[in-house]
Amino acid sequence: MKTRTLLTLSLLTLLVAASAYAQAPLVLANIPFSFMVEKQPLPAGQYEFTPIMERGVMRVVDVDKKGEAVFAPIITRLAAGMHTTPKDAHIVFDKVGDAYTLSEIWVPGEDGYLLHATKGKHEHHIVNVPK
Repeated sequence: MKTRTLLTLSLLTLLVAASAYAQAPLVLANIPFSFMVEKQPLPAGQYEFTPIMERGVMRVVDVDKKGEAVFAPIITRLAAGMHTTPKDAHIVFDKVGDAYTLSEIWVPGEDGYLLHATKGKHEHHIVNVPK
């Protein structure tokens, strides 16, 4: 009986994990510069950004290189307000010197995702993404 219960729980865990990776990307974007996600440098290229709400993270994958996923914790959701437009999503990077760090993701009709907040002086660099 214990073996059957453990097997059932293991199968359920596997199905939940698989469903998290089967989610459709929130945004597919061409990022024209290298950037950081959770202290991991990523090269310029096309990326999928997929929220995995069960884990509280944003999954970032380089589409061209089919690299391993990098996960950024979702700090909070941001009220849509004036940030969203009816047609375009956009991704915000915090820029300090020549370094870019993934900071926010916005999609029309949804609240935004805050992934990183740079303390101190920085600029915002926005990449618009036709949806």
